[in-house]
Amino acid sequence: MADKLSSRVGGTLFGGFFFCMGFGFFTVFVGLTLVDRVGMQGWQPMQAQILSTELKTHRDSDGGTTYRAKANYQYRFNGRDYRGDRVSVHTGSDNFGSYQHDMHRQLSAAKRQGRSVSGWLNPADPSESVLDRELRWILVLFPTMLCSVFMLIGGGIVYLAWRKEAVPDPEVVKDTPWLARPEWSPRGIYSNNKLMVGGAWFIALAVNTISLPCAYIGLEHLAKGKYAGLLLLMVGLFGCYFIYRAIKKTFEHVRFGRVPVVLDPFPGEIGGRVSGYLQFSKWLDAGSRFRVTLQQMKTETKRSGNKTSISNTSLWELSGSGAMRSSGQGSRVHFAIEVPAGMPPSRTNVGNGYWWNLEVKGDMPGVDFKRSYEIPVFHTGAPATATAAAGVKVATAQADFTEQLEAMLDVEQRDGGVLIKQAPGKQSLAWPLVLFGVLFGGIGIGVGFTEAPLLFPIVFSAFGLLFAALGINLLITGYETFIGRDSAVHKVFRRGKEKKQVVWPRSTLRGLCLHKSGSGGSGGKTTEYFDLLLQNSSGETLKVSCGIAGRLPANQLLESVSLLTGLPTLDEYKTRIQLKKEEMQA
Repeated sequence: MADKLSSRVGGTLFGGFFFCMGFGFFTVFVGLTLVDRVGMQGWQPMQAQILSTELKTHRDSDGGTTYRAKANYQYRFNGRDYRGDRVSVHTGSDNFGSYQHDMHRQLSAAKRQGRSVSGWLNPADPSESVLDRELRWILVLFPTMLCSVFMLIGGGIVYLAWRKEAVPDPEVVKDTPWLARPEWSPRGIYSNNKLMVGGAWFIALAVNTISLPCAYIGLEHLAKGKYAGLLLLMVGLFGCYFIYRAIKKTFEHVRFGRVPVVLDPFPGEIGGRVSGYLQFSKWLDAGSRFRVTLQQMKTETKRSGNKTSISNTSLWELSGSGAMRSSGQGSRVHFAIEVPAGMPPSRTNVGNGYWWNLEVKGDMPGVDFKRSYEIPVFHTGAPATATAAAGVKVATAQADFTEQLEAMLDVEQRDGGVLIKQAPGKQSLAWPLVLFGVLFGGIGIGVGFTEAPLLFPIVFSAFGLLFAALGINLLITGYETFIGRDSAVHKVFRRGKEKKQVVWPRSTLRGLCLHKSGSGGSGGKTTEYFDLLLQNSSGETLKVSCGIAGRLPANQLLESVSLLTGLPTLDEYKTRIQLKKEEMQA
C-alpha cells in the first residue's frame, strides 16, 4: 500500500510539473495577449506621429536570432498630447515571418516622410495605446499547441497515477482466466477506438507544433523566391497528413460508433479456432468487404541503464475474409480463423506478456472501417467446433514453407556435418533496396537541375547511393556455412569469389538464433525480414542466411537447421555487450 501511494504521489508531482509548466507558458505567451486583445476591442482609432523607431535584435546562446520593431510616437486626444511606445498587441520578439522587419520598414518610412500612422487608444485611459491590435495567429496557435502537449502529458500522467485498476481474482485466473478481465465478456468485447481517436489527435497536435511554423516560414521563403522554403513546406505537409489521419479516424468513430465483437465459442480456442461476429448498429452497404486478421503479440519492457523501452512484437498472424449477414439489430460480419496448437494463452493483466489482437478492416463506400480488439484466447480443452457459421470460410494457416525456403537456399547433409548455401541475389530485400535507392538518387539529380540549394541534391543523392549500394551488395553476396562435428566454417562470396572465411571450434558455439533485419509494407500488409545467425559464446555472430521473408518461414528454417546440426535454438538474439553483462551478473 505504501509503495502504491508513493508511486501515486510521485506520478502526481511529475505530471503536475508538466501540466503547470505548460499552463504557465500558455498564460505568459498567449493568455495575457488574448486578455489584452479583448480589452482593446472598445478602443478608439487615432493617428500618431513617429518620433523614433528601431529594429532590436536578440541572439540567444544557440545562435538563434529574434527581432522586435520598437517605436516612440505621439498622438492627440481631446486636445491633449500623449506619447506611447507599444507597437503590437504581442509584446515579445520573434522570428516568425517578416512581420517585425515589415513593421520597422513602415514606421521608418512614415517617420522619414513625416506621415502619420493609424493606431488605437483606450478612451478610459488615453495614455494606453497600440499601433497594431490585430492578433498574429501563428503566435497564438503555435504556443497554444506546444503548451497543450505539455498539459495533456501532465494530465495523462496524473490520471494514470490515480486510475484504479481492477485486480483479477486469483481463483478466477486459475480456473477461468478468460473471465479475469472485466472487458472480456461473452456478450461482446469492445475496442479502444475512442482512445485511438484521442491518440491520433494528440500525435497530430504534437507533430504540428513543429510542422505548422515550418510551413509558415516555408511559404514566406517561397514568396521571396527562396527555394529552401520547399523543404520547410514539405515538413508542413507532413503535419497536414497527421491532421488528415486524425480527422479520418474521428469520422470513422462517429460513423460506426461502438462495435462489439462477440466470440462464439467464448473464449477463442488454442488448437481450435477463433470465430464469432462483429455487431454493427446499422445496416451496411451490400458491397462492403471485410478482412479479419488474428495476431499473436508479445509485449516486453526492456531496461538498459536509465532507459526503458516497450516493444510490441507480432509473433504470428493469419487473415481471413469476413462474411456479412443481416440481423434484427443491424449488420453482422462473421469470421472464423484456425489457431495452431501450442501457442501461448492471453495475458490476464495489461502489461508484459503474450496477447491476441483481432484487427478488422472494412472496405466500403465513404469512410472505411478499422478496429482492433484484444480478445481472450486459451486452451480450454473443449472439443473443437466441427463447422463455422454457414457460409463463413475458415482461414487456415500455411504450415509448410519448404518451397519458399528451397528457393532461397540449399541445405545439404554431408559426411561429418551440414552445408548451408545461399546464392547471391536470393535475399528478399535486395531489389527493393536497389529500386528505393535509384528513386531517391533520381529525385536528387532532378532537384539538382532546379534552383534549389546545393544541399538538397547532395543529401538526396547520397541517401539514394547508400540504399542502392546496400541492395547491390546483397545481390552480389552469397554465404556458405558448414557446421560439422568439430568446427563451423563460414565463407562469404562476392561475384563468385571468396572474400572471407571464418572458422570456429564446435565447442565455442552458443547456438542458432533469428535476428529481425527489417520490415516492409505492401497492400496494407507488413512483412518482417529475418537473418539466421550462428552465435558463439563470445557473442560474435555469422550470417548463415539473410532476408528470410516472414516469421513462420524463419522459424521453420531455424528449427530445421537446429535439428540437422544438433545446435540449440536461442530464444532471442543477444549482442556481445548483453552477453558480457549477463556473464558478469552471474
